[in-house]
Amino acid sequence: MNIVDIADVVEIVLMILMLVSVVFMFRKEEKPKNGIAAKMENDNELKATSLKLTTPLKIQAYERLLLYIERIQFPVLVKRIFHPGISRDDFHFSLLQNVQDEFEHNLAQRLYVSESTWQLIVLAKEEVLQNVNAVFNDNPNAEIAMIAQKLASFENPMVEKAVVNIKNEFNSL
Repeated sequence: MNIVDIADVVEIVLMILMLVSVVFMFRKEEKPKNGIAAKMENDNELKATSLKLTTPLKIQAYERLLLYIERIQFPVLVKRIFHPGISRDDFHFSLLQNVQDEFEHNLAQRLYVSESTWQLIVLAKEEVLQNVNAVFNDNPNAEIAMIAQKLASFENPMVEKAVVNIKNEFNSL
């Protein structure tokens, strides 16, 4: 190799280095965000994704809990359980069992509602169970039809509060 050839090679190498440096100068990469800004952005993205995933589940939970509350109202409950010829003990047990079974079936919905709403649902269930027991205990010799009629005419203040609370919480989604 002679000096001219070496100069040409050096010139080519220098031109390539300059070209690479120009490309890097014009290619501005976004500065990495500091830890706090990056964490906030990740948190916001996570919250948005979480809302997209949990909102339908929350809506379903409100629907199911409202259905539960509607099903344990005395007129609905008695109509579903009472039939002519049912024994006193079977009627009593079926009322209590139905309220409890449906409650247990909806336990997982607790994840999606506020603690105050859940407590109202629990209180509504307890009110129904206590009233069923009270009617049976206060009327030991009454006929089943009379007990059914008496229960069907009961009001459920905690049930009504739970319904209002569920609707309000749903509307605030």
